[in-house]
Amino acid sequence: MASNINTTDIDAEYPVAGVDNDTQGFRDNFSTIKDNFIAAKAEVETLQSDTAKLNASNDFNGNDIREANFLATTQEVHNNGNLTAGQNISFTNGHYQTVNIGADLTLTLADWPGTGKLGKIRLVISGDGTERTITWSTEAGGSIKTDASNVWTSFTVNSATAPKIVDFWTDDGGLVVYANYIGEFG
Repeated sequence: MASNINTTDIDAEYPVAGVDNDTQGFRDNFSTIKDNFIAAKAEVETLQSDTAKLNASNDFNGNDIREANFLATTQEVHNNGNLTAGQNISFTNGHYQTVNIGADLTLTLADWPGTGKLGKIRLVISGDGTERTITWSTEAGGSIKTDASNVWTSFTVNSATAPKIVDFWTDDGGLVVYANYIGEFG
């Protein structure tokens, strides 16, 4: 962002010592200084609203971050809670989500990023000790694809202490969601 602050129109040699100086020079310098304060205020306000912050959350609004080297970063864990009725599992809640299942229900994978953007969700699923069946669906009637060794359209979970982990991802806004059952851990 190029600055609109004008430093060349200020006469740094004005007023001249020991000379009866014309007041127009004062007015010109003060006018330029005032214009520069207005420009500086606008530029500072833009910086305050449009730049990344170290002390606040940042929304990059779909803009790219390039040539970054991430060290010691984390991902937020979103707990979808104890479910006894169908619910959306929303991409907007983050890449790592947990859920505890207390009834047979349908979980709908929803709110994926648009076509050309890869969206991923890792879902950690616990049960209440009773065998429960989860049926999977996608928002707007998309399809769920698994590899030949990992075929399932519904899913059972029963353990409160050995969660099952499943990865979901899409690059076409959720029209086709790929799924991979990672395993049961406990």
